[in-house]
Amino acid sequence: FMYQAWQTWSAATDVFRSSFDGFSDFLLQKFVGLVPLTFIPGGSLVFFGVFIGWFGKLSGAGGMKGIGGAQQSDVPKMLVDNSSGHAPFIDATGHKSAQLFGSIAWDPYQTGGLGTPEHQRVSAGDVHIASLGILYIDEIKNLDQDEAVTLLTVLEDGQLPITLRGRFNGGDTAAMAVSTEPVPAITFLVGAGNFDSVGQIHPALMDRIYGYGKVVRMNNDMPNTVENRRKYVQFVAQEIKRFNLAPFTREACQEIAEEGRRRSNKKDALSTRFRPLISIIKTAATLAMNEGCEVVDKRHVLEAIGQHCKTIQRQILENEISERGKLLEIKPEGVKLGQIHGLAISRDPYSGEMTGSVLNVKAQMIRKDELPRDYPFKGYYKVTGVAKGQSFIMDSIAKVRSVVLQKYGLDIAQDYLTHIDFSQSYGVDGPSAGVTMAILLCSLIEGKPVRQDVAVTGEINLGVDDSIQITAVGGVYEKIKAAEAWGFKKVVVPKKNYEHSIDVNDYSIEIVPAATLDDYLRECLVGSPVLKVPVQVYKHRKP
Repeated sequence: FMYQAWQTWSAATDVFRSSFDGFSDFLLQKFVGLVPLTFIPGGSLVFFGVFIGWFGKLSGAGGMKGIGGAQQSDVPKMLVDNSSGHAPFIDATGHKSAQLFGSIAWDPYQTGGLGTPEHQRVSAGDVHIASLGILYIDEIKNLDQDEAVTLLTVLEDGQLPITLRGRFNGGDTAAMAVSTEPVPAITFLVGAGNFDSVGQIHPALMDRIYGYGKVVRMNNDMPNTVENRRKYVQFVAQEIKRFNLAPFTREACQEIAEEGRRRSNKKDALSTRFRPLISIIKTAATLAMNEGCEVVDKRHVLEAIGQHCKTIQRQILENEISERGKLLEIKPEGVKLGQIHGLAISRDPYSGEMTGSVLNVKAQMIRKDELPRDYPFKGYYKVTGVAKGQSFIMDSIAKVRSVVLQKYGLDIAQDYLTHIDFSQSYGVDGPSAGVTMAILLCSLIEGKPVRQDVAVTGEINLGVDDSIQITAVGGVYEKIKAAEAWGFKKVVVPKKNYEHSIDVNDYSIEIVPAATLDDYLRECLVGSPVLKVPVQVYKHRKP
């Protein structure tokens, strides 16, 4: 085109050339003159071809198939193929009504064209495909009310006709009048969900589940055996392949298994809640990649656990405890009379996350007849810094009074002015402060100072047969970690906690199990008395 234009321009006279502003102007006008003769007719032909093709498909020409293989044919349509001889397993998690129970295609693009026979427009649902097999629905509480009612019909009758389903079905169409005969749907339903799902499932569906099946509580842990630890290694390998991560060393896999044991809160169990462990695996692999390491080592796993893989609730709790700890007067060294360090936990009310903390508890006891008064007055027993009203610690406060009365024959509320203060604390609650208060009062009564490098926790109980038992409490792992962070040398815990959940390899601090109050006193008190509170014997004591 340009060559021909140039030849024309070269052969033209000067008069012809003078009518243009040069060759470029001549070329442009020549090009514009071709548009009506070429591009417009060509574009029209292309559009007409596309329209004819679309209309041909709409009318069913070319063998276009619709949803579920629908086509313009009178040949019978196979809805469910069970020729494999194996029981089907259908995961219907997140599926809505049309996918679960089947539906009827209604518009031309769904049906394979205009005029598709009714039987070709039928699509089977999950309940039909899973017949004589298993239908699995995770988060079953998310089923709509209509879906739950239809599902209970399947469980009740073992069959379900296929008809038009779904809220967005195109309005009033002829497809709404199409319905098949009942199609077999004899399926074994397995629904999964959290504990709150039980109250959110449709009552009628829940009634069928109770009537025809059962609700099974899944264990949060499994035995800590060699076989199950190998399953943990298999789980690590699965996630490595899934996310294309660097391989883990043997020690790194062992640390993942150890974290599973710690999360089970049992010495002889492994957690079956694997989702939080996935985050640890991915984070450890990322740390190794940032360092240019070809494999993920144990130190990467430990760094992921200790610094990165924490829920937002735990991060907030730890930050609050850290900021508050800067103001606390806690020095784990030396010995003192009338002061002891107890262990507690702070719990997020929504997520249940816990973190440990150290309590500085002080006390004083003054015999009321030692104070010169011209008028009679009563003794008292006060505890400050604790939760008020109907709280667990109020029971512990009452039990401490009875324990001291049993052990020493002293009524700390009638004959003494007794005051226990949880220093720099407020709202302290829970049964684990009981042994802390009891040891503190025993220290004052016997005049023996308390070792300040020892922290304690445990629930006090009334004594039987001259033995005052200390029973198990919760959050022991978090409490020991808090004492470890503060620099304590020893933690005394209930014997049952020690046997059930504590592995000394998890800590760098000495952990001592104790079963009775006397066991605690041997670990906490210094042998020689520096001061002794006068003891009044209320009952005959055995020598």
